[in-house]
Amino acid sequence: MDIQIANEKALELIRKSSHNKGFLASALKKDNYQRVWARDGVITGIAALASREEDLIATFRDTLITLGDAISPQGHIPSNVKLTTNEVSFGGLAGRADTGSWWIIGLCLYSKYTGDKMLLNRYKKNIDKIHQLYQAWEYNNKDLIYVPLAGDWADEYILSGYVLYDQVLRYAALKLSGDLLQNQQWSEKAEFVKLAILQNFDISDKWKHAGIHQTAKKNLLSNFSKKSYLPASFNPAGYQDYFDGLGNALAMIFKIHPDPQACLSWATDRNTPLIPAFYPTIDSDNPDFNLLKQNYRFEFRNIPHEFHNGGVWPMVNGFWGVANYISAGKKPAEDILNEIITLNSKDNWGFNECFHGQTLSPCGVHACTWSAAGQIILSNTISKGFYLLD
Repeated sequence: MDIQIANEKALELIRKSSHNKGFLASALKKDNYQRVWARDGVITGIAALASREEDLIATFRDTLITLGDAISPQGHIPSNVKLTTNEVSFGGLAGRADTGSWWIIGLCLYSKYTGDKMLLNRYKKNIDKIHQLYQAWEYNNKDLIYVPLAGDWADEYILSGYVLYDQVLRYAALKLSGDLLQNQQWSEKAEFVKLAILQNFDISDKWKHAGIHQTAKKNLLSNFSKKSYLPASFNPAGYQDYFDGLGNALAMIFKIHPDPQACLSWATDRNTPLIPAFYPTIDSDNPDFNLLKQNYRFEFRNIPHEFHNGGVWPMVNGFWGVANYISAGKKPAEDILNEIITLNSKDNWGFNECFHGQTLSPCGVHACTWSAAGQIILSNTISKGFYLLD
């Protein structure tokens, strides 16, 4: 399929989802997707930077301002902001632990790639508030934040506690803001967070004498063979030993993953370039299904092989493709890009939110902005060179 045509379709959708207050999660009026969301907006904004399209970069700036101007006195970045009323949501029954990190990452990348430092300086105190809030969320002052159930993008999945994805994002936010604002305290904290991630998520003998949950790690090692991927999360009861595609991809992109080649090889053994959001799929006979089937807001979407439960997301695979490009080269990244384009082109360029993990039939919300963004980020990484971290 022609990549240029595919990217024109993706950029067309992103433009349809642009508003003078920022990027919307979808061009369709469904549920609460017609809002400026932190994670959706920043990921789409990263795609705007990668594309070099000036009008989209300007919308990214609007996105950052809409979110930054709505920060709470304590340092919470909104989950989303409603366009018509400016109503601010910081989450549902649980707050969102990933929004602050995504906003800082977006702000830093915007400043880095445009050379415009005005927003970075304008929100310097807010960045400090967010870092202080994350420090409080450590609870035990041991460098990893504790995330509640439904506390991040996988808000209808089963993870809680020390979630890999959230730790990696926090590291990246500290690293980027510390470098750009020349704040040694943030840069040093980034290295402490990185070390804690390695000590607690690298399931090998290398770190057996370190880490804050040694008992959980010993329990895992006694019951499971060594995994080539970093487990999705752990809590005082042990590890939730699922493969988290986005968490592992970001760990490779931000140069934290201890063994990228092994992780990529594990995924390659699945005989498809694409990865599910989480693996293995939780079936009804899995004890975790009892928790999964109760965790939803509008309707239950995590039936086996759909949504977070083994569904295939173009957004996730966009970052997975970037991780492949960095760690394995151009060819595997191109294979993933071609598969993403095939998915996004279904239903007359429907850009669905996710796809069935076995049949690859569309599911989730139609015209999803970050499905287009995943394609654009990966395509421009391959063709033009675009890096989230030097």
